[in-house]
Amino acid sequence: MPSSVIELEVNGAEEEFVAKPGTTLLSVLRDTLGLTAAKRGCGVGTCGTCTCLLDGDPVMSCLVPVETITARA
Repeated sequence: MPSSVIELEVNGAEEEFVAKPGTTLLSVLRDTLGLTAAKRGCGVGTCGTCTCLLDGDPVMSCLVPVETITARA
């Protein structure tokens, strides 16, 4: 599957970037957008270190493939 152009609103700002399939929300926030508040922890969604709000709901960002977020909108 090829990379996709993803458009998200993050902290009130529209962001656009290219992501490979399976790229996690955590990776995008930290590595692509430079937002380091969500931390890398266990990587399997049990520690809560990477928790962030997605449409007002807390999610473990290490488990959320970024391409599924656009499908929710």
